[in-house]
Parts: sequence; C-alpha cells; structure tokens
Amino acid sequence: MLTAFRMKTVLKPWFLLFGLLLIVLLFSGCTGTGTVPRGWSGVTVDKGTLFLGSMDGRIVAVNTANGSLMWSVLLQNPPSGGGGFGCAPAPTAVAIYGTPTVDGDLVYISGYNGKVYAISASTRLSKDTYLRKDNKSTPKPIIAGVAVAAGKVYAGSSDGLVYGLDTVSLDLKWQFASGDKIWSTPAVAGDTVYVTSFDKKLYALDANTGSKKWEFKTEGAIVSPPIIDGGTVYFGALDRYFYAVNVADGSPKWKFLAGKWFWAKPIVHNGIVYAANLDGKVYAINAASGQKQVEFNLGGPSSASPVMVGNMLIVATEAGKIYSLDTVTPSAEGQKLLADLGEKVFSALAASGGKVYIHSNNDRLYEIDASSGAKRELNIK
Repeated sequence: MLTAFRMKTVLKPWFLLFGLLLIVLLFSGCTGTGTVPRGWSGVTVDKGTLFLGSMDGRIVAVNTANGSLMWSVLLQNPPSGGGGFGCAPAPTAVAIYGTPTVDGDLVYISGYNGKVYAISASTRLSKDTYLRKDNKSTPKPIIAGVAVAAGKVYAGSSDGLVYGLDTVSLDLKWQFASGDKIWSTPAVAGDTVYVTSFDKKLYALDANTGSKKWEFKTEGAIVSPPIIDGGTVYFGALDRYFYAVNVADGSPKWKFLAGKWFWAKPIVHNGIVYAANLDGKVYAINAASGQKQVEFNLGGPSSASPVMVGNMLIVATEAGKIYSLDTVTPSAEGQKLLADLGEKVFSALAASGGKVYIHSNNDRLYEIDASSGAKRELNIK
C-alpha cells in the first residue's frame, strides 16, 4: 500500500488514495498513448516465464533463465472525447494494478478500465470484456487480480460486484453484489469462492451459481486477499484484526489484534500463519489457536504479499528492504536482510527455483537469490 495512504486520521487516507488514482488519469497527453497511471502489478511465474503488468500499460513476459524480454502486449483504451486544446484524441494505455493469473496458455489480467483480458502466451492473440457492460453506467476500475478455477474466471470490482466469467469466451455466467468496493483477489477452494469487501465482510459464494453460502462481518473494510488452509479462511482487515473463520459456516475461530492495518496476503506454513502489517511487523501466529508465536520487526510497513522459498519467508518493506525470515524455529534472530533495493515496493512477490522476483515502483523487475541475496535486474523494456 502506498505510504501516503497510511495517515493518522480516518478520512485522510481515503481522500489521498482516491485522489492518486484519479489524478493520474487526468494526465493523458495528446501524443502517443499519453501518460499512463502507474499501477502496482505483482509478478507471476509459470514454467520459466515471468508475467507482470508494467507501469506503461503492457503485459510483459520475461525469460527467467537469461532475464530477457520475450514479448509484451500493450493494453489500450480506444480514443474518446474531443481531445481538448486542439489535440486529436489518442488511445490511452491501461493502468494495471492486479497480478496476472496463468491458466494453461492463457494469461488473465484485469485493467483499471474495468476490463478483464485473456492473452495467449504463444500467439499473443487476446480477448477482453468489460465486467460491467449494460451501457447504463461507466465501468468501474478493477484493482485486484482475478482467480481462475474449474472453467471460470472470478473477479471483484470497485463497483462492489463479484463476477463469474467463462474462461474461454469471457461471457458472464453470474454476478453477486457486495455492499461496497472490492479491491482484493478472490480465493477459490473446491466449489466455493471467497472474497473480501470494503463493506467489512468476507463472503463465501457458490462457484457455479454465485449464490451466497454465508458471510462474516468484521469492524473494518477489508482489502487483504483471503487464503484457505484446511478448514479455515484467514485474512486481515483495516480494523487492525487478523481473522480465522470456519469454511463450513463462517463461524469465527479466533482473531488477533495488531498495531495497524493488514493489507498483504498472508501465508500459512507448518501450522503458523505469517501476516505482514503496516505497523512494520510480520506476525507469526499459531494457525489453530490464534496465539502469537513471535513477531519480526522490519523497521517499516509492508504491504507487498510475501512468498515462501523452502522454509524461508521472503518479505519486502514499502521502502524496498528485502528480508528472509526463518520459519523452522521462528524467532527474531532468524531475520536476515537480503537486499536493499532503494526503491519503493508495493507489488506482490513471486518465487521460483530459489529466486525471488520483485516489481519495484520504479517499474524495474529484480531477481534476488533467496540464499545469498545476489541481485539481478531483468529486462522488461
């Protein structure tokens, strides 16, 4: 989460957050595709290829072996309006905030323009659809990524709706209305889709029909993606609590209070939940009881979703410091600074083959060896 979002008052973060997302849209120019809103797309690794959304509106594929750019596809909106100041209208590139999802040959990505895209990794042929396309209202931005399972694409939007789409045609199969904006990527387990909302609720939906199975109410808006482990859904909220909820009926198991908001996606490993918080700490919480085992002090807030490499949890602070945390015997002594990028990091991390991949807010892609901390910049231009 951007540093400016974490103000001390209740109202100020929301004004700054929406102000940023709106202001960048106003700076589209008269030449080329204009200035692009800067998204914070995370990285996905699939069969030796990295996929991410660049900050100039491209879906990028990078070879993990040699770090070379394999291909990129620019996402554009068609020209609209009169162009103003005598300028001819030009197509505008699309800001990308969600992390790509790969299913077979198709790369799925969501756009700030309210569209979901499916791009063939082999041919670069693409298909897209507006989530809201009733011609009665403007499509709302999609901030999070999508989930793909059992022949459907699941997406949440700022319009407060959850959508179930066909994976091939992208035709709408169902939609479900929450009470407010959705900024988190849905999670799917079996025949259930789990999604969190600004309306302070976690929803469990039937994956085939979109009908609600149950809901769980918190005291704060929720932007953290949920995860499912065994019979429990875990997620954090902006009320400073981290929750464990029964998957069967939405009944509470436990909750844990931290210093500030939870934004990043948690990780469960060997019976311990690891949850990064904007108070600058990563909490190791017993998954069964909710009791804190240990806390790691990063010295700065963390909003980027971490990754596991073996038994090491790799986490990034917003200031760009990359740490490895030993999960075998969790303790403060098991914390090691791997690298200091010197660049802001808000995007979800990815890992493969002992390497960690990080997309910085300067639109650079880094590979870091999880053991040695050796750093390499990969080519996305």
